[in-house]
Amino acid sequence: MSKLKGSKRFHELLKELGEMHDRKQADYGSSADPFQNVRASTAFGIPAWKGCMIRANDKMVRIQKAAREEKLSNESLEDSLRDLAVYTIIGLCLWEEYRDVNKRRRQRT
Repeated sequence: MSKLKGSKRFHELLKELGEMHDRKQADYGSSADPFQNVRASTAFGIPAWKGCMIRANDKMVRIQKAAREEKLSNESLEDSLRDLAVYTIIGLCLWEEYRDVNKRRRQRT
């Protein structure tokens, strides 16, 4: 296996975030769709990737509050940063899916 380049901690965090996603998926997703909870925004006419970014923005609001007040009441700054990172990756997955589905639709017409 080739040696990873860049920050060792960065790659450790990526691995930890993947593991966290897998654990949380058991509560929020399903075995058939790990993004099931995020896709719920489609019931309101909001594409899943946009719904995910709304959730990410909620985390950003918490992070901004922590930056201003240097504390959070119900969740640590680290937890909020990790959640934001995961929502961003989920958003990318959902954006790619949305883009590809729309591309296939355009090709059929």
